[in-house]
Amino acid sequence: MLRYLTAGESHGEYLAGILEGFPAGVKMPAGYLAAQLNRRRTAAGRSARQALEKDEFKILAGLDRDITTGAPLAILIKNASRKVPPPSSLPRPGHADLPGMLKYDTMNAALIRERASARETAMRTALGSFAMRLNELLDIEVNSRVTNLGGLCGLTAASAAQELLRARNAGDTLGGEFEITFSNVPAGLGSFEHPDRRLGARLAAAMLSINGVKGFEIGGGFALAAMRGRDAAGWPELSGGLDGGMTNGRELTLRCAVKAVPGLRAGSPATDLRTFRKKLSVSETSDTTAVFAAAVVAEHAASLEIAGALLEKFGGDSLGELAPRVDAWRKKTGKILRKL
Repeated sequence: MLRYLTAGESHGEYLAGILEGFPAGVKMPAGYLAAQLNRRRTAAGRSARQALEKDEFKILAGLDRDITTGAPLAILIKNASRKVPPPSSLPRPGHADLPGMLKYDTMNAALIRERASARETAMRTALGSFAMRLNELLDIEVNSRVTNLGGLCGLTAASAAQELLRARNAGDTLGGEFEITFSNVPAGLGSFEHPDRRLGARLAAAMLSINGVKGFEIGGGFALAAMRGRDAAGWPELSGGLDGGMTNGRELTLRCAVKAVPGLRAGSPATDLRTFRKKLSVSETSDTTAVFAAAVVAEHAASLEIAGALLEKFGGDSLGELAPRVDAWRKKTGKILRKL
């Protein structure tokens, strides 16, 4: 069973993370982890802060000469930006500020933002890189793409850049949608036995826990609601690779909707909780869009769930135990799936 925890604040000295239950024998070059963190940091639409951050990391435990030992993995990521925002009783609309201030009985919204910040997803990406690497070694491939930016579909690099420039110049932000696909996932991962063991539910929780993600669907998703059963049954790929909480051997397809970043350079109306006066909440550091970075984070968050389900299904404390079991299962189930 894979379990992980993250800790740290947006402008603290470090982000910290622990990944438990990861098998021994997985080669994890430092360059692989660095490349995954770089994908998140340099995604389109990021703020000026990302030019400051280098995401320098240190693996404290769980590796021996770049190979996992089976012990819990412990990672630190250094924060380059250490300028802690000043105390503020003005909660930013659409952020965690208001409910967090009420929950923890504080008038300082900055304290809430420090932990609720999407900076935490750097560590989730780091931990998810191990899961992604394990999945790759078991011939499971993951890809993501942004399918909608601020209502604009059929994106190209040029059209996306132009749309981002328009929003940035207006002091505005954009939402969007992204799609993730996993190929060659073994059938039978997950379970129908209990709600918390259904893989779809676990993937939904992982996706909806990413900052700004407000919608999630698998395969045909909401479009299936408008289809008759006879029509939906004729297109098995609409299941998105999951039936009854389990993978069915087809390509696994996930889609997420990401809201526009609520921190606006042009400002948004807000209410000061000390004086209850209306003020303008202005953010100079927000991303123009989070959708491109969120797609990268989602690849890693979903990879953790897939890797966890693999370990539950096939067992084994090392890659040497796990890989032959996965191969044998693919051969066995492939005889049936190829005839369908």
